[in-house]
Amino acid sequence: MSIAEAHIATASDARDVLMGREPDIFADIELPGVAAVIWNRSCDVGFQRWIDGMPPQNLPELRTVVPFHLAEAAGIAACEQVGIPSGRERDMLTGDIGALALLVAKTLKTRQVGIRLDVSDEVMCPKFHVDNVPARLLCTYRGTGTQYVPEGWEADPERIGQVARGAVALFRGGAWPGAERTGLLHRSPAPDIGAGPRLLLVIDPIG
Repeated sequence: MSIAEAHIATASDARDVLMGREPDIFADIELPGVAAVIWNRSCDVGFQRWIDGMPPQNLPELRTVVPFHLAEAAGIAACEQVGIPSGRERDMLTGDIGALALLVAKTLKTRQVGIRLDVSDEVMCPKFHVDNVPARLLCTYRGTGTQYVPEGWEADPERIGQVARGAVALFRGGAWPGAERTGLLHRSPAPDIGAGPRLLLVIDPIG
């Protein structure tokens, strides 16, 4: 930590971001000082081409609370509601929603999850912030990934990090249990001009 940063952080701040190539990186969210973990996984080229080519009116939207084992079924229902036919890529999307809901449930020891598929061509959360939840999973399937920065450094572009598209990030929220305060902020990025709406998966532990 630099001298300049020392006056901003306190001993009870969690500000670190850990990255890994495997989903077991999620277990590190429990470590002291860790505010976020990012699973930098490889993206399927065929899936990315499919989701990028989806007409905006066919992008699935979802907002529900379900037991984690019903997350995939909720994703299927959202796809069927907008007329997405069954197939390899749809199965990849809905299967991923189910797998990530299970990952949240195991990591945060919960049975219920809140799931959102947000479709937007505007900046949904333009200001850096901490969510008022214990933790939140974010995965951008289409568009630009979420940005993050240590609190107090929002005005410094060099300190702003960005979650890669298709990568999976788990951020501690303001209701994270324990004495550590979450000192890492995040926000939605500016939209890509001409790229169409962004598709973001959000999963929260419930209860």
